[in-house]
Amino acid sequence: MLKHINQIICIIFLFFCTNVIVANAADMTIKDLIMGEKENFHLRILATIPKNGQISIGPENAKNTIIEFFDYKCGYCVKMHPELVSLVEERDDTRVIFIQYPILSQTSVKLAKLVLAANYQDKGFEIHDALLTQRGSLTEEKIGKIIIESKIDQNILKKDLERIEIEETLSITAFVAAGIGARGTPAVFINNEFNPGYVPKTNIEKLLK
Repeated sequence: MLKHINQIICIIFLFFCTNVIVANAADMTIKDLIMGEKENFHLRILATIPKNGQISIGPENAKNTIIEFFDYKCGYCVKMHPELVSLVEERDDTRVIFIQYPILSQTSVKLAKLVLAANYQDKGFEIHDALLTQRGSLTEEKIGKIIIESKIDQNILKKDLERIEIEETLSITAFVAAGIGARGTPAVFINNEFNPGYVPKTNIEKLLK
């Protein structure tokens, strides 16, 4: 946790001193942080988020990185989700990283915690995808069915839901999202370009390398 607190302090310092928010990766020196290239802005933001707090699809060394701050109760996030997944399926040079930003309701927070806990069993994306592709309202019955169909170990899941790291991750992502100007969801980085709000797939493709 101390490492992430230090990273957040760096964000605050740079925000007030330069009006540019960047983040400190685990192996990044202060000089690298402050003098780093502008082109790495989105990756520096990503470096503040604990690995287990990221839901990622696509090759880790992809040329293109899309980062979406989202909420499970956000209609535009639901609309955008299959478009982002299809981009990864159609291209071998693109990865998408979904970052929890549950701001719309307590249900949003509950679902975010569920997926973060599932990520400890490598079931994060599977449950994340199922939640965002369900037809109609996400009832307790539907959520329970998603959990069962994922074949996740529910005893371990219950224990992981109590992890303090989950609360810490949500605090970090909320701070970072607010710091970059994400006043709602979705909020999307397409490589180094920040886009508040829904971005159609055709527009995303124009911004990819």
